[in-house]
Amino acid sequence: REHSFPGSWFNDNSPMYTDLFHLYPTDGYVNGIRSNHAFGETDNPTYTSQNGSKRGPSSYPGYSGTVFEPIDEFKGDFARSYFYMATRYYSIFDSFSSPMQTGDNFSVWAIDMFIEWHQNDPVSQKEIDRNEEIYLIQGNRNPYIDHPEWVCTVFGCDVITDNDSEI
Repeated sequence: REHSFPGSWFNDNSPMYTDLFHLYPTDGYVNGIRSNHAFGETDNPTYTSQNGSKRGPSSYPGYSGTVFEPIDEFKGDFARSYFYMATRYYSIFDSFSSPMQTGDNFSVWAIDMFIEWHQNDPVSQKEIDRNEEIYLIQGNRNPYIDHPEWVCTVFGCDVITDNDSEI
């Protein structure tokens, strides 16, 4: 399993450590390669997994460290997991230590990237089903799966119409 939000960022403390909304099945070797690097995008990977996930220097504006880039199919899922973590643990979020955050919120570059990921990889039936199963076990839901429009409400993204004019 992978803590998509690395446990070292919150000292493996509970309840974050066992919160199912950021735990995903993964290949153990690839999870080790990811380590506790931030999610991001890279144009010059130093490692590429069999499924196409990459580790390398960030090519996303605003961050220059090493990142792990998941395949496109999971980018929106991870973005919504991260939005959930920031919302669910808001009262203690500033005690976390992550290269993706500034104080009690994500850094601007991370918010911008996650909004892009969220918009480019909409909620899937797989996510809806997973949200329901986690609710049955954990008793809470990821609101950004139930209401994807809330990402813009909470994190301030621009909504683009078909004619590319901002709303």
